[in-house]
Amino acid sequence: MVELVAPLPRFTRARVVLVGDAAHAMTPDLGQGGNQALEDAVTLAALIGHHHDVDAALDMYDTTRRQRTTAVARSSRQVGRIAQAHSPMAVALRNSLIRLLPAGASTRAAARPQTWRPPGPEIDL
Repeated sequence: MVELVAPLPRFTRARVVLVGDAAHAMTPDLGQGGNQALEDAVTLAALIGHHHDVDAALDMYDTTRRQRTTAVARSSRQVGRIAQAHSPMAVALRNSLIRLLPAGASTRAAARPQTWRPPGPEIDL
């Protein structure tokens, strides 16, 4: 597995834009890699479509997407530390803790990355 542990300082340079794994490769533990690439594309299209100043739209894309993808990548990495435990003691501890969690806890945690909405109230997807 390859991930960008430290987020890139920018996803844009002039009119070159990075999306998906090129911008924010993350572990697959939340299953969000492809989804984040789609969010990038929708955000980029929405911002460029609604702003006359392309450079300003790209700056908004950069700020908006770096904030979101950094949080999702961090969450994925944290889940991976637990989910990918290898030692027998760590696996036993993880499995015991999971059994102690309330039934809805994992459902709520899994739903968090899925609450994203595209920028702008007038955008009709």
